[in-house]
Amino acid sequence: MPTHSEAMLEAYASCPPSARIYFTLELWHPSFAQAARVVANVGDDMSLGIEAGAPRDGGAMVTFIACPFQADYPEQREGQPPTAKISIDNVARDLVPQIRAALGIRAYIDVLYREYLGSDLTGPAYGPVQFELRNIQMTGTTLTGTVMVRNLQNKRFPRLDKNYTYQQFPSLL
Repeated sequence: MPTHSEAMLEAYASCPPSARIYFTLELWHPSFAQAARVVANVGDDMSLGIEAGAPRDGGAMVTFIACPFQADYPEQREGQPPTAKISIDNVARDLVPQIRAALGIRAYIDVLYREYLGSDLTGPAYGPVQFELRNIQMTGTTLTGTVMVRNLQNKRFPRLDKNYTYQQFPSLL
């Protein structure tokens, strides 16, 4: 489970005008030569740090393309994992061929969501949260689809780094 950094929690609590939050997506598919990374609500591309231990470019500063995107609130249905609709507008010219090629290969596109705080762009203040992108449609330069958490029923809760044992929690018996 991703956690918020202390700086992000402070920014949420105090909401200073100078605390700008950057929302990012990283798209990955086995057919991609490199990950496609976008950042929302900015005019220019940005260089942002990837967390150490990431599957791609861990610990490095990488370029995120300025590209607006939006996501709906997750839909809740009985017996179904939560899903949300996502839309990425003005997909860059170099990303369109990658995404069209990915549509021809039977594999889901992985999406990593991260948030960065303007005061520290060397690593995410929240995330990454991993999703699968399904039901993809390309209309002009707009990519739409449905995202869902992969294998939600097997995720550890509330912490990814803790195993619950019968010795610590006898009521599990």
